[in-house]
Amino acid sequence: MTAADATPPTVFSAFAGRDDLQAYGDNGLILFALQLSLGIDDIHSVAATALTDGNNDKKCDLVYVDLDRERVIVGQAYFTQKNSKEAPANKASDLNTAVTWLLKGPLEGLPENLRYAAEEVREAFRADKVREFDIWYCHNLPESTNVRTELDQVAHTAKALISSEFPNARTTSISASEIGQARLEEYYLRTRNPISVTETFRIPIQGGFEASGEKWRSFCTSVQGAWLRDLWKKHESDLMSPNVRDYLGIVRSERNINYGIKNTARDMPENFWVYNNGLTILVNSFSHQEPASPGDTAHLEISGMGIINGAQTTGSIGTLGEAEAERLGDTWIMARFVKCDDPDVLADIVKYNNTQNKVEASDFRSKDAVQDRLRKEFEKIPDSDYRGGRRGGTKDAIERSRNLLPDSTVAQALAAFHGKPNIAYNDTRRIWDEDGVYAQFYNEKTTARHVVFTYSLLRAVESAKLEISQIPDDQRTAAQARHMSYFRQRGAIHLMVSAVAECLETIITSAIPDRFSLHFSDNVGPKAAEEVWKPIVASCLPFAHQLTDAVSGGLKSADRVASAITNFQAMVEATAASNEDSYAEFARKVKYS
Repeated sequence: MTAADATPPTVFSAFAGRDDLQAYGDNGLILFALQLSLGIDDIHSVAATALTDGNNDKKCDLVYVDLDRERVIVGQAYFTQKNSKEAPANKASDLNTAVTWLLKGPLEGLPENLRYAAEEVREAFRADKVREFDIWYCHNLPESTNVRTELDQVAHTAKALISSEFPNARTTSISASEIGQARLEEYYLRTRNPISVTETFRIPIQGGFEASGEKWRSFCTSVQGAWLRDLWKKHESDLMSPNVRDYLGIVRSERNINYGIKNTARDMPENFWVYNNGLTILVNSFSHQEPASPGDTAHLEISGMGIINGAQTTGSIGTLGEAEAERLGDTWIMARFVKCDDPDVLADIVKYNNTQNKVEASDFRSKDAVQDRLRKEFEKIPDSDYRGGRRGGTKDAIERSRNLLPDSTVAQALAAFHGKPNIAYNDTRRIWDEDGVYAQFYNEKTTARHVVFTYSLLRAVESAKLEISQIPDDQRTAAQARHMSYFRQRGAIHLMVSAVAECLETIITSAIPDRFSLHFSDNVGPKAAEEVWKPIVASCLPFAHQLTDAVSGGLKSADRVASAITNFQAMVEATAASNEDSYAEFARKVKYS
């Protein structure tokens, strides 16, 4: 894809290189933006659930729900080859319709392709699991005042609806954003250099010391709260350029850390240094200047700055009112200023320090024995890139490994294949957080070839959905329409993986003593393995309607899941004779010892 002639070249050149996003048409750009801004490892699994296909989408192309980050993003996408000065404002206005349909009114009145998304979003609000509600108008043209005006009204509509429909929801941030050329370029540049504020600062400090490594230098000291507040007043969220989520805002809630930061700065400034974790700030350069004479103050001179740890502290202090800020001269905050020119080390510094894009639980598993063994085993698997907790994030959105097996998707595939579709869809983080859950799927029996076996099944099911979704509504056969009806439900893909896995003894006509022993006879990579699974998925897809009752509501009922899979198995067994040839071909390619 190419953008209009006036388009900044860097981000759209990178987007043009993402040929894997071509299949999503105009929605490819909003997926790219999502991956750049949030550091998503596997945008295809996100697309399989978050995109709302079909013409009757109520002006809503994407509904992304991330309960781990307590965030919902509702998106409208637009892509044009025309050299226009701005995106059509009416499509921004259309987001009023999208938000209204999503948050209000009977679900039965919604088209199927939006109903299940609305159900999930409303349930998240009722459970008070949405801190950020973002509305995106994503396009490849310059941002404009006309669009901004419309989006301001969209944000107003969203705030009113959330307040009236979910009065107990403690949502801290409701915004409507134009993700056009400038914003996309900003996202892209952050993957290259996370420092947006480039001016030089001379900061009074209370002494300090320098520390260094092979590829980085750092100065550790304390800075005054008053200086930090002045900095915020001038630059606001630009200071948070390395942060994916920036400053979240203040809500008077025991669950909101920002309110406590404000209270401490206002009421107990003398204790702020010991109560607060402090700041980590990336800089382009720094130099320490000792006092020239007794009574003078030491200074640190820095060039450029981007806060990677302490966004909440900075925003909370920065938004103190004049009266509240009176004692900030007595407030000192720990700070370390870090200079690093190595892009890989820099990316890791941002990742591991960034409290708003917090270190994923999978990062802490990256060094355990199972992940270490799997990485070594994957060295022998063709066309595969398994990192086992060592994430690439936004960097992978640009320098994408075509053979990457994303950690989150591998974990979901293992959980679904081994009978836990509810964990695969609703609680993936538990796999990494809880030792007992982690050990169910990552243990001494988990091999690289078994990972390929399960992961490729998940990909084959996702491919089946994508293939059907690309057929226009009015051109689908009755069977394809039924299949699409199933796939539109949240969690449907993971439940299908579980159901197919439960039918494997029927398919290969042999008992399987231990499902962890399953792998393909040939040492194939994930792409080749996906092709082996596709005929099996196609033969099982006609029975997907048997799973509908369980997937309704997001796989919350274990009893309904078990009952639905039993019915699915019965249908596969009843039709096994008619699929004998394809099942036998598959069985010849499978080993279970």
